[in-house]
Amino acid sequence: MKKLFNFIFLLICLTALNLSAEEAVKEHEMINMQEIKYQGEGFLRGEFLEDSEDYILGKGDVVKILVRGKAEYSGTYEVGPDGKIQFPFLDDISAEGMVKKQLQGKIIEMLESIVKSPEVSVSILKYRSKYVYILGEVNKPGKYYMTGDTIALRDAIIQAGLPTMHAALKRVHVIKPDLSIPLKKKVNMKDILYKGKLKENINLVSGDLVVVPSLIHSDINRFLNKLMEPITRVAIIDDMVDRHN
Repeated sequence: MKKLFNFIFLLICLTALNLSAEEAVKEHEMINMQEIKYQGEGFLRGEFLEDSEDYILGKGDVVKILVRGKAEYSGTYEVGPDGKIQFPFLDDISAEGMVKKQLQGKIIEMLESIVKSPEVSVSILKYRSKYVYILGEVNKPGKYYMTGDTIALRDAIIQAGLPTMHAALKRVHVIKPDLSIPLKKKVNMKDILYKGKLKENINLVSGDLVVVPSLIHSDINRFLNKLMEPITRVAIIDDMVDRHN
C-alpha cells in the first residue's frame, strides 16, 4: 500500500507540473514576448531613466554639481544620513527634501559672496532614497530604485524582467507596509500586461512590496486536494480490512 501511495503521489506532482507549464506557455503566447523583454532590459540598463525635475532628493541620492570656471566647487556629492551634502569650502547644504532647481538656487546663493555671477548646474547621478521590492516569479527579483516619488506597477514589473512562465498573474499581491495595518491588494497582472487594461495599474510608492506567486504551487495544491481525498478513503478501508484479517 505504501508503494502505491508513493507512485500515485509522484504521478500527481508530475501531472500538476506539466499542466502548469502548458497553461503558463499559452498565457505568454498571447503577446510578443521578445518586444516586451527588450523594453524591460532597457529599463534595467537605465536607457529610459529621465533626470526628473520634480524628483525630491533624499538620503543616499548622488548628485553632480558643476560650477562654471570653478573646478574646486564642482564634483559628485552624496546626500548623507543626516540629509546634507558636504560642499567644499562652504557650509553643509541640507539637500533632503529639495528638488534639483531648489538645490541649484541654494548653491548659487551660497557662492554669490565669493564668486561673481556663479553659473551652477545640478544633475542626479544615482537614485537611492526611494525603492520598491519585486519578489517571487519574476526574472530578476530584488530591490528597485525609483526615479520619482511613484512608479506604475506595470513599469516596476518590466524593470524586474517580466514574470516567469510559472507566474500566477491573476493573483499578484501589492503590499503597502504600515506599522498598524498593512494594506494588501490583489491585482490581475495578466489584464494589465497582456490585455492593456490599466484600471488596476496602481502607483507604487517607496517601500511598497510586490509579490508574484507561483502557478505551479497552486496547481499542485489543487490536484492534491481533489485527488488525495478519495485515495485516503481507499487507504482507510484497506487498513480496516487488513486489521480484521
